Amino acid sequence: MTHSELSGLLADTWWFGLTGRLSDADFKMLAARRAAQGFSAIQLVVGVPPEVGPANENAKSPVGFPWTLDGQLNEAYLQFARDRILYLNTLGLTAVVYGAWGHQIAWLGQEMMSTWWRKIIETLDDLEVIYCLCGESNLWIGQEEMLLPDKTTSELPLRDRFSRLPPGLRDTVHRLWKRLHRRQREARRQAWGFVLEEMARHTDKPIIVHPMADETGYDAVPNPDRLAVNTAQTGHDARARNRLWQLPLSLQQHGRAYKGYINLEPWYEGIGDQFWTSDQLYAYWVSMLAGATGHCYGAQGIWNVGDGEFLAHWGKQTFAQAVALDTPRLIGLSHQQFLQHHDPASGVFYQTRGKELITIGRKHGEKLVQFFPDVARADHVPVGDIWLPLNGAFADTLPSQGPVVIFRKS
Repeated sequence: MTHSELSGLLADTWWFGLTGRLSDADFKMLAARRAAQGFSAIQLVVGVPPEVGPANENAKSPVGFPWTLDGQLNEAYLQFARDRILYLNTLGLTAVVYGAWGHQIAWLGQEMMSTWWRKIIETLDDLEVIYCLCGESNLWIGQEEMLLPDKTTSELPLRDRFSRLPPGLRDTVHRLWKRLHRRQREARRQAWGFVLEEMARHTDKPIIVHPMADETGYDAVPNPDRLAVNTAQTGHDARARNRLWQLPLSLQQHGRAYKGYINLEPWYEGIGDQFWTSDQLYAYWVSMLAGATGHCYGAQGIWNVGDGEFLAHWGKQTFAQAVALDTPRLIGLSHQQFLQHHDPASGVFYQTRGKELITIGRKHGEKLVQFFPDVARADHVPVGDIWLPLNGAFADTLPSQGPVVIFRKS
């Protein structure tokens, strides 16, 4: 397994894309739109999505639940998943298949989770797929039962109180919780490592894992050699602004991204009424120029197929509102330019002022790709073709402010 199949990946995130929340008509409409916008992959959960219990109606597909707590696996569901993924493939879209969410291994156990993954592989392995062991592998250590059997995270008062803590205090509580549950955390890591080993015996497709924000994919399992690339999620917090580019640089410097790196969950557009177009384009350009293998986009309202009420504690933006966002088109256009101009042999450079990133770029000889989050803050801008990410177009003259990318071919 190499990272070549993930190189240049541009993915959208539809965690509830195989549930009855997303109709066939909307599934096909959104797939066609993302393909036309230049996306190459869709992240889907083949199983129980995050934020809901296994018996919650929002986890149910049109042909029933994926599985039940007593170990009944739904073959019709797997065929339904195959049909939808096959449709994505016909449009040139690869499916990034998540088999579960991290805490769900406590519900099924590692043996039954391995069986579920073998069934997924048997059903999908001839299609264009990338497998993701699980989402948020170390989520809810010691609290795995909270959603059973049919709750949603909107019903969890502890979660709501925790989210309202000041960021610094929230971090302290999280560190103390990790320390208190160190053994359970290691047991979870070993359990998912067992499943990963079983998966690797049955497929040659790339396998990755989606970790929590305080670790990387290589930390999440005891056998990271089975993973195609290292991964991360930087999360939905404004404080992750520098982590978006500092993390991939640090991983490369320490030899932990030698096969590649992807941030599977940066800021979702509209989550908590934040992180709109300029933030999304910032996340794209700094991640890719810092050495990411590919990029994942997500939008509140798309990932949960939102109606303004379901999981609305993350934001009330609806599916219809999210579909109308122009950002994915602009990201697709930026991605097209990056792939055209990026030289794999180029070296990264950057400039900061205090904690602010002034510019980041890659250069090989005279060939250059350089991003300025706000050109008004730059000390010097090199001569080259001027790309305006917010316009999705080249310009003849340098603007006085706003994000700019400079391309120089030689």
